[in-house]
Order: sequence, then C-alpha cells, then structure tokens
Amino acid sequence: MSNAKKKRVSLRGSKGTIQRVLKLIQPYRGLVLFTLLLAAVTVLTTLYAPILSGRGVDLIVGQGNVNFPALGKIAIQFGVTVCVTSICQWLMNMVNNRITFQVVRDIRVQAFQHMEILPLSYMDAHKPGDAISRINTDVEQFSDGLLMGFTQLFTGILTIVGTLGFMLSIDWRITLIVVVLTPLSIFVAKFIAEHTYDMFRVQSETRAELTGLVDELIGNE
Repeated sequence: MSNAKKKRVSLRGSKGTIQRVLKLIQPYRGLVLFTLLLAAVTVLTTLYAPILSGRGVDLIVGQGNVNFPALGKIAIQFGVTVCVTSICQWLMNMVNNRITFQVVRDIRVQAFQHMEILPLSYMDAHKPGDAISRINTDVEQFSDGLLMGFTQLFTGILTIVGTLGFMLSIDWRITLIVVVLTPLSIFVAKFIAEHTYDMFRVQSETRAELTGLVDELIGNE
C-alpha cells in the first residue's frame, strides 16, 4: 500500500473514531459544557495573575518610593485570582474524571453485550487474549487519552486564544512573530502523529498476543 493510500485510510479511520467518541460523550454534554466553562475561567484567571504581578512591580519604583495602599489592593486581587483558579481547576478535574469513567463504563457494558451475541465462529477465529486486551487494556488506554484530552485540550486551546488576545493588547508586533512561528510546531506535531500511529497499532496487536499467551499458560496450569 502506498503512503498516500495509507494516509487516506488513516484519516478516514481517525474521522470515524472521533465521530464514535463524540457519540459516546453526547449523553454527558451538560457536564462537557460545564467543564468548558470551568476551563475558560481557569485560563482567564491564570493569564490574569501575571498581569497583576506586573502591575505590582510597577508600583515599586525604588527604595522609599512604594505605593503600599495600591500594592495591598493588588495583593488581595492576586490572592482571590489564585483561589478562583485553584477551585475551578479542582472542579474541572473532578468533572473530567466523572465524564471519562462514565464513558469507559458505557464502552465496557456495550462490549460485553456485543460479545454475548457473537457467533462461536468469531471465538474460534480469534484468540481469547484479543477480546480481553480490547476490553481491559485498550479501553484503559482510551480512558487515559480521553481524560488527557478533556484536561489539556480545552485548556490548551483557550490558553492559546487568551494569550494571543493579551499579547495583542500589549504589543501587536510580538503577537505577529508568535503567529508566524506557531505553524512550525503544528507541522512537527503532525509529523510525529503520522509516524506514531502505526507503531501504536503494532503495540496494541502485540499486547493482545501477549495477553492471549499469558491466558493460555495460566489456563493450562
């Protein structure tokens, strides 16, 4: 198979996977919207804290020339900002864990229900370790990826947008340089993703074979 054809197959597979994941998440869209709101508040307060620090530094002009009343107000604002950030981040992690574990539970329930109606020919044609690996290890890997996506994807996108907004308000020239250089990291990430996809697939198949071998060895004892 040519590289171009492999890429087309990979893109179709990725698109189908994303659609299935979105379908699994749909029953929990209320929690997803809530975690998006928490992520937005977390990002805004995280980006606002350095601005407060900069304003505080500007009030310290030199020895004996410090605006303590204004500095005290900024210190209070900074403390409130840190508290809001911590609370929102904690709530966001709790909600993300809840969504992830419920989705994983639904996947395993559907997998067991599907296995109950499979014909015996499927069991004869596939090793027991394949099904065990899919339900246990592969679903666990999916759980880790989904949790990381909820935790880092939303906050990452919002952080980029918020940072660009704050940078535009400070200096548009620096913002332009960052915007020009950012696509380089996107190309690097795309290159890594394309070359690791096949390796992860091989890893999953090897893990299934290993699980089947262990099951046979223990079962024959």
